[in-house]
Amino acid sequence: MKRSLLIIVMFLMIAGCATPPKGAFKIDCGPYPEKFEEMIICYLEFKIEDPASLSDFKVIKPPEKVKADTYYTSIPLAEGDEVWECFIVYDSKNRDGKQIGKDLHVVWFRDGNIVAFDYSDIEGEFRIKQRQGNPCEKKNSDQGNS
Repeated sequence: MKRSLLIIVMFLMIAGCATPPKGAFKIDCGPYPEKFEEMIICYLEFKIEDPASLSDFKVIKPPEKVKADTYYTSIPLAEGDEVWECFIVYDSKNRDGKQIGKDLHVVWFRDGNIVAFDYSDIEGEFRIKQRQGNPCEKKNSDQGNS
């Protein structure tokens, strides 16, 4: 029993010495998201109830490098991490088919990906698609085959 306890304690001490990957300490938000409008529209088409109803899309403020406000705990960023912050407005229909009306929204980018929308973490399915490449690529190639 003592030996097992000693082994567990030693293992925990050694595990405590392990360093996290370098990416865990990356504060910089990466290069400017050149195709930010296309990326945002792609995300909105994924997110909104009726993608065909997306209208009056306008960029109010193009991406600007800022320190992330970690007050919003649902976003997996650390204090002092940088993001590219962009403000947009758009209109679309809700699931009842009624226009929701133009509203201001904020989008955060890091390393060429959308990481937050309206100060909330993005959907896991879209995050996975971003990691695999362009999430809108399949949709665009399907349209070309029709």
